Formats: sequence, C-alpha cells, structure tokens
Amino acid sequence: MTAMALVLLPTELRAGGEWPDSPNKAWFEKLQRPDNDKNPHRQLDPKSLFCCGEADTVKTKFKVEEGDERYPEDRWYAWLKNDWVPIPPEKIVQDYAPDGQPYLFLLADTIQCFVRPKGGL
Repeated sequence: MTAMALVLLPTELRAGGEWPDSPNKAWFEKLQRPDNDKNPHRQLDPKSLFCCGEADTVKTKFKVEEGDERYPEDRWYAWLKNDWVPIPPEKIVQDYAPDGQPYLFLLADTIQCFVRPKGGL
C-alpha cells in the first residue's frame, strides 16, 4: 500500500511578497537548477543556470507519495491547472530554503526547480 501525504500551503508561505528585502534573498538569488550537470549548454548563458526569480514562484499545494520497492524515491506533485502534475526528480533541489518552506519555480509553464519543505510532511 502506498502512503500519501497532502500539504496545503497558504499564500503567506510563498516567498513572493518578502523576497526582495528578506534575509533569504541571497539564498534565492544563488539557487541553481539541480539538473545543470545534464544540460551543459546552459553554461553559454549563465543566467539560465539559476532557478529563476521571485516572479517565477507559484502559489499552489503539493502532495508526496512515499517510495516503495518499485519506486524507491518519494514522488512529488504540484497542483497546476486543476490537475496533479508530477515534479520531475531532476528538478528537485537537494537543499532546503532557509525558512523551510516549499517553493516551485515555473517558466513558460515548465517546472524549473522545486524546493521541498524542510522537516517533511
């Protein structure tokens, strides 16, 4: 049996409104895409190495399915356009935001980065 947890995130937990002047600003500005090693062409435009900016964060809810024998890694989903969309594992940042909150970065409706919530669900 697969266990599933659902996390609903209120608007105020998103980095959006406070990022420009918050103490976490430097961390966000340095946040790089976790799949850069698989995309060496990004080196040609150093700005494309980063997860994007504050305006690219999305307010939404998330759920996670725990790994099992067949799929050992946890599987994360974001609620986008009225559907649960899987977050590709290569887009999941291994580190956590200083405030411990989750952040999803979209660019042209494509998931660029996902920062998981610290401490689990």
